[in-house]
Amino acid sequence: MYLLDQYRGTALSCRYAVPQRLAPAESRTQLEEAVKVAVVDTIMRHPMLQVGMMDATSKTPSWIQLQSLDLTQHIKWLYIGEQDDFEQTVQETFRIQLDDRFPDLSIKQPGWKITVIRQGDAPIMEVLLTWNHPQFDGAGAKVFHEDFLEMLNHAENGAYERTGLDGDILSLPQAPPLLPTPIESLKSLPLDLRYLAKAFWEETRPHFLNRDVSQAAWCPIRSFPYQTQFRAFFVDNASLLAIIALCRQNKTTITGLLNGLALITFSSHLDSTVAPAFQSSTIMDHRRNLPPALPDAPWARSERAVGNYVTQLPHRFDTELVARIRSKLPADAGEGGRSRDLSAELCRELWAIAAQNRREIERKLDAGLRNDLVGVFKYVTDWRQTMRAMAKKTRQFAWLVTNIGVLDGGGNMSTRRNTAAATTTTRSPTTGGGDIKSDDDGQRWSIGRAQFGLSAEIPAAAIEFAAVSVAGGGMCVSANWPDCAVDVVLGERIMADLERWLVQLASQS
Repeated sequence: MYLLDQYRGTALSCRYAVPQRLAPAESRTQLEEAVKVAVVDTIMRHPMLQVGMMDATSKTPSWIQLQSLDLTQHIKWLYIGEQDDFEQTVQETFRIQLDDRFPDLSIKQPGWKITVIRQGDAPIMEVLLTWNHPQFDGAGAKVFHEDFLEMLNHAENGAYERTGLDGDILSLPQAPPLLPTPIESLKSLPLDLRYLAKAFWEETRPHFLNRDVSQAAWCPIRSFPYQTQFRAFFVDNASLLAIIALCRQNKTTITGLLNGLALITFSSHLDSTVAPAFQSSTIMDHRRNLPPALPDAPWARSERAVGNYVTQLPHRFDTELVARIRSKLPADAGEGGRSRDLSAELCRELWAIAAQNRREIERKLDAGLRNDLVGVFKYVTDWRQTMRAMAKKTRQFAWLVTNIGVLDGGGNMSTRRNTAAATTTTRSPTTGGGDIKSDDDGQRWSIGRAQFGLSAEIPAAAIEFAAVSVAGGGMCVSANWPDCAVDVVLGERIMADLERWLVQLASQS
């Protein structure tokens, strides 16, 4: 997708509380050294951060061992003035970097970087990790931030020397790196004949034989001009806890709830003649299916591997269900005001849909690796040709949900003050950055909030929702869509619905 310009990058940004000794502007050199050494220690724990891609344009690209890394290509510092709006700068940088391209893959440089945003003596800094998805997935990025935080806190005061580090050049081990093994090389991925036949038919079926009204034909796949539209909002921790309690009462999860809310908002904004039914997709993590990590694996446990272990679970919402949802929408529902609130009837439908979504996910978990999409990949001989062909077909999914779960921000959660003000607008997720408080009387690093986002994926879902939470620090929900294919007004109204309804549900708990 990257080589065809159908995708640009993925990002996970975290707001770090800086220890008091490093917060003053005059400690800038020590702060930069502390960050650089913690990055080095994280690189050495995760070999996927050390490798480049060879033969990227061929049918069989591979990873190549590198002799060294120039850390100036992977650590960027952005210092802003006291008069600048910190939150606005974070959001602008996040949006820009989603669409930035990485250096030419022929340079054989790892496809990741961090951008650190600092403002004066503020006791916080934003660390934005951006990466090319072939390098690792969202769960791997969460591990990166958690391990980076661990390295910051475990570094000895002033001990900034590391073997192999000369200025900004990090010499890498000469021994071949032990990379996380792809799951298809570790485990059998059995495919039932019926599943395989269905996958083959859907791949090769002529367009004129496609009668599936649940596909997103209302949103034709367009590739140019490439631009990501990105929106996000935050849910404070008290509201998140209330929503989680409701999810448990109704036997579902945040992921199931987001799928249910998406169905209602898409049903309300699209006419039945255009979209009589829907399909969506949930991204799932295969790390739970991995065997134990090898004894000499530096990441120690399989669930801590920085690599690519994602799969996809499709969901279908038939015409009868969607018609029932639409029949319960208020006739006078405008684009604002209380008429957009969920009625009691719609809430009952919502929780039924969310619970069903969770059951589908549980069935997939119980099935393990049987009839998994990754198992079909072995029959793909040319990925670039496959993705070109996909861009000429009818779009399958109206939306996608990826939720990388709860990030451990470290420190004493009971004493950390709330890092995100009450749920904010979809235009700019604002937060009282100064509310993030370093633990242990300001001597330890911690993470108070996170934001996860994807660039537009041209042939994938029309709108992609991404969620991440920080323990004790609330949740961020973001959305992206290709500007050339999805109307901005539609995207913003859908995000406004999600935000409004999450606030409503939190108040009902």
